[in-house]
Amino acid sequence: MTDTEHDFTFAIDGKSIPARKGDTILKAGLRAGVFIPHYCWHPGLTVAGNCRICLVHATKTMPPGKPVIACATQAVEGMEVESDGPRTKALREGVMEFLLVNHPLDCPVCDQAGECDLQQYSFDYGRATSRFHEPKTQRPRKDLGPLIRFVGNRCIVCTRCVRFCEEVAGTGELGVVGRGAMSWIDTFPGVQLDNPLSGCVADLCPVGALLDRDSMHTTRVWLLRGTESACGRCATGCNINVETWNDQVRRLTPRENQAVNRWWMCDEGRLSYKEAQAPTRVRRARVDGREASFLDALTRATDEVRKAQGGVVALTTGFATNEELFTLKALVGKGPIAVAYAPDGSTFKARDGFEISRDKNPNRKGVEAVLGATDAGEAAVIAALEAGKVGLAIVHDGVPGGAPWSPTLLAALKKAAALLVLAHDDVPGAPAATVLLPAMHWTEKEGTVVNGGGRVQRLRAAVPPTGDARVDLEVLQELARAAALQPRVLSAAGVFRKLAAAAPLSFDGMDYNGLGALGVPLGEGRAARPASNGRALPVVDARTGYEAGPVSRAPGRAGDEQVRVSVHRESAVGYGTPRGDL
Repeated sequence: MTDTEHDFTFAIDGKSIPARKGDTILKAGLRAGVFIPHYCWHPGLTVAGNCRICLVHATKTMPPGKPVIACATQAVEGMEVESDGPRTKALREGVMEFLLVNHPLDCPVCDQAGECDLQQYSFDYGRATSRFHEPKTQRPRKDLGPLIRFVGNRCIVCTRCVRFCEEVAGTGELGVVGRGAMSWIDTFPGVQLDNPLSGCVADLCPVGALLDRDSMHTTRVWLLRGTESACGRCATGCNINVETWNDQVRRLTPRENQAVNRWWMCDEGRLSYKEAQAPTRVRRARVDGREASFLDALTRATDEVRKAQGGVVALTTGFATNEELFTLKALVGKGPIAVAYAPDGSTFKARDGFEISRDKNPNRKGVEAVLGATDAGEAAVIAALEAGKVGLAIVHDGVPGGAPWSPTLLAALKKAAALLVLAHDDVPGAPAATVLLPAMHWTEKEGTVVNGGGRVQRLRAAVPPTGDARVDLEVLQELARAAALQPRVLSAAGVFRKLAAAAPLSFDGMDYNGLGALGVPLGEGRAARPASNGRALPVVDARTGYEAGPVSRAPGRAGDEQVRVSVHRESAVGYGTPRGDL
């Protein structure tokens, strides 16, 4: 935050903190890089103030000298806050002791272990031993809905999930039942937690009380390796982490991007990685209907390109990346290109502005930017095929489940002298190809797409292609090499550089690496937007710095596997080591 962006300063543990009018101690501290522990507070939700772990001592509060909760106490100019002193440490140890009174010691079998704020704070701020020896309160364990399992014994009643369902999803399925030590989260009678954003409550839960049933018991979180990408399930283009283990996608979790998805993602997108595991998936190349090695099939495809007589036409979809579209356009030259789009689906708009797009194509805007108007493309392709003027037809179908090609177009394709197909799925009605090559799922490819809001975002390959297959962009470039259209195969970054130079009005001198993890708007989207405080913020200012999942999941909170499985610094299990690391 620059000098012109803050209204006053105050101090936390002697460090000067810039703040805006209305900032709380916690919010201003986190923005300045001073971490204050918290469970119930989240920047996308209202303040509840019920976990008390953010207690601090501060001047200029009423009554003077009493501890206050940083999440609900407004910062004022000249305030001095003690967040790391012995008095505050004693407060947090007391809070942690109460939170752990009825919490089971089941970290070894809990799916949240390794990214659990209760586990992390117990290490950072808790007592070394427990004085509680009575039987722990037992709470229910149940499935709240098709995606979420509730383990009541672990719940600390932070109410993040309750507030999310009320304030963001607007569906209000959850509430707090019981009183005092016998209170927990539950759905209302006859109601399931089944809204389109229900999986987000598992991301919000700072402990292991709400679990994603899809990823539960599949692997330990410290084995997962995350890849920053964008969701390819609809035109919203949620920023996500594709988390993998053993070269398989295990789960998708949201990343913060205030310009796209805030901190959320929908359940449909969360489960969309399973499309790559469908039984109809093309996993082996085929030549004239028979299985072949990928290299043999690619050799046959390049031969067909070299000997093609007549025009070239192409079919593609709203799932192709900008780089694939650009290369396909070069292959076709002046020939027509038909584009098929996945049909519209359901939509949902949350109360905070997050929206699930009705458009289920991740790159419709990219098709428009790279190929231009394509309304007459299908008719032109059919006309060329019917006239017998097509020596080569190239079909690039990256739509999971197959693109909705029209029957007339499929019938006309049979008149092409050679038909080369890259397909994600082999489904009834798919074109009968001379050469069939597997197309990659969006979790397996590199490139850029443009979401419905006009933001250029990067897809990053999280898992390698299956078997001996190669990614779509490399295959298309090999075909371009065979047609003597380019001398060598380039990376996605290299193709994007050529695209940016060829379409300056849309991509406006963008740099592939400069797109970063949050993306950059197309040329027409660079105007400033008003912020909530009236100041003008650039559209690219898309982060508050607060992670979408538990704080302990954030980069830097657990730097390595040892920290993730560490015990309390004073525990006898730590063998006297300074941190108690195992």
